[in-house]
Amino acid sequence: MINRPLNVIRIISFLPIGGVENTLLATLPLFDKNRFNISVCCTYRKGPIADRLEEKGIPVHCCRVASRLHPIHLWRLSRWLKENKADIVHTHMYSSNISGVIAARLAHIPVIINHIHSTHEWKSWNRILMERLVDRFRIGTIAVSQYVKNLYLQKTGLACENKIRVLHNIARFSPKSIGDKARLRREPGFPPEGPVVGTVARLVPIKGVDIFIRAAAEVCGRRKDVSFVIVGEGKERRGLETMAEGLGLKRCLFFAGERQNIADFYDLFDIFVLSSRAEGFGIVILEAMHHDIPVIAAAVGGVPEIVVNGVTGILVPPESPQSLAEAIISLLDNSEQGRRLVEEARKRLELFTVERYVETLESYYEELWERAMRQG
Repeated sequence: MINRPLNVIRIISFLPIGGVENTLLATLPLFDKNRFNISVCCTYRKGPIADRLEEKGIPVHCCRVASRLHPIHLWRLSRWLKENKADIVHTHMYSSNISGVIAARLAHIPVIINHIHSTHEWKSWNRILMERLVDRFRIGTIAVSQYVKNLYLQKTGLACENKIRVLHNIARFSPKSIGDKARLRREPGFPPEGPVVGTVARLVPIKGVDIFIRAAAEVCGRRKDVSFVIVGEGKERRGLETMAEGLGLKRCLFFAGERQNIADFYDLFDIFVLSSRAEGFGIVILEAMHHDIPVIAAAVGGVPEIVVNGVTGILVPPESPQSLAEAIISLLDNSEQGRRLVEEARKRLELFTVERYVETLESYYEELWERAMRQG
């Protein structure tokens, strides 16, 4: 029986604006303060999300660790954890999952948990070896999807399946737009009418925006009334623009760049597409569902854990512009199917609420604490 609030310290390198950090911002202030004292420790620097967390009453500290195995810095972080009387240490991302776990072990913290957010963290034998070495110090592991869990076990070779809990990400839903859709239609290069197929993604190879563009070329060759919009920025933009121009898409494809008013675009889209080559989970799909847009997505990574094919969205083979184009045309021609997908997607969203996420994690913390106390 726990008769006091547990001191939980979340360790992460720093807090830029990103998916992991936004999840912390959305969830940490909601923890039951009668059961948990939550704080964050950054091992590199704080970052812009730190101020917003502190505004919501979550303390954010910085205890710099210059490299994952720097002995003096690990000792200093260990001492800091002791001084702050940590009961539970919960680490995020590869670097902090190594240094934070070692420091917590040195400090004799009873409950040590790591959080796996990505499928790209184990790029070398050195990283895999480190993961194997520190796993013995952890009482629990969280993976953002079943796919990430399976790949983690496969790549590391660890026999720790029973120790890993799947906790799907949540989306911090932006409010539905009350903006002027006609204003967006008046932006340079954007057609004034007709259905709109959109995507929101970083313009990097893994997001498969080139696949989206090739599918757009096929659709526009058969449907002159359809427009395509890409919201996002990245190092591939110039090459993607060149590709689109070469495919003759200047009149029907619009690069919107990075936008603060993404909700306006969601409410403008008639179909949302995710054409990624890999996804640990696919939070952007939840955002599209929240805005009542029928979704077509590549069946990669954790995406099928959100999109039930033919029920809450349409799944297509990855790396297949032709399959994507056929799915887009089919959905454009069948508005009733789109309406059914949206209705079922609303029900699906109930599995990914912030409240559900927090309640699950609170129970998990208490479960692991009680197990650690029994084990002594």
